[in-house]
Amino acid sequence: MKPLAGLRILVCGKGGSGKSSVVTLMSHVLHDQGYNVLLLDGDASNPGGLARLVFGLKKGPKPLIDFFGGRERVECPVDDPSPLTRKGDSIPVTEKPIDLAELPPSYYVQKNNITLFQVGKIQNSYEGCDGPMSKITRDYIVKGEHVMLIDVEAGIEHFGRGVEKNIDIVLVVVDPTYESFTIAERVTKICNLMGIERVWVIINAVQSEFMKSTMIKELRKKKTEIFGSITYDHEIAKAGLMGDAIDGSKAKNDIVKIAKKLEDFMLILPQNRSNKKKGKILDELKSVADTTYKKMTSIINRI
Repeated sequence: MKPLAGLRILVCGKGGSGKSSVVTLMSHVLHDQGYNVLLLDGDASNPGGLARLVFGLKKGPKPLIDFFGGRERVECPVDDPSPLTRKGDSIPVTEKPIDLAELPPSYYVQKNNITLFQVGKIQNSYEGCDGPMSKITRDYIVKGEHVMLIDVEAGIEHFGRGVEKNIDIVLVVVDPTYESFTIAERVTKICNLMGIERVWVIINAVQSEFMKSTMIKELRKKKTEIFGSITYDHEIAKAGLMGDAIDGSKAKNDIVKIAKKLEDFMLILPQNRSNKKKGKILDELKSVADTTYKKMTSIINRI
């Protein structure tokens, strides 16, 4: 099985940092490397979203919230933290993942082993918040050997709803702004509190070596772990201006390096876990031995 298969990778960041563009380019890179890629558009506030960026479509697939029963059935995870379930089935989706065959084709767009899902979009005034859609983002797991890339709304509100509960890797996209550095710091701290160890920063839209070194310096001050960098790409800016899809940009070369690094990390992770486990066992044995020695010494001194 390929190193990233089976993982749910969430990409977040400040508004305008380029997180959706990173998700788009990474989906193409992983597809080129032979992965089955699932995309979950969890940003209810972006009308075009990944449908435009990945496939050049003006309209995305039918929202998943309709499949799960709409707002009448799915509640915000803050108000109702219970797991997501299908209509007429009490087994959580996290325990019984979705089989693509059970979804009507209108709920996804598929092309060249890239499959896009959309949790839903805000359409009307007074519709309510996107909390119910956040539960779908949190628990939507699909059966099979694929990698899922998840694009969420800007900022950190999704952390307040626990969207990251079932996430394997969190990537924070950071542009050259102080606000972006601050969000990366906050995300890192929140992930650590949640027990998420794999939270990494990707610096984006780098236009010079001075800018890159300054970004790295500031982010290290905030105790974030920098995983890779992406050079500013005029083609991405042009695609955003014209409403076109993103694919063959020079920034894609930087994403290739980041994807390779992710694979390398996941390949050595089992060994790291094994070494940590061995180390923990040795520490426990040492603790037992120290305690036993102290007790024996105490007994001998009393004789």
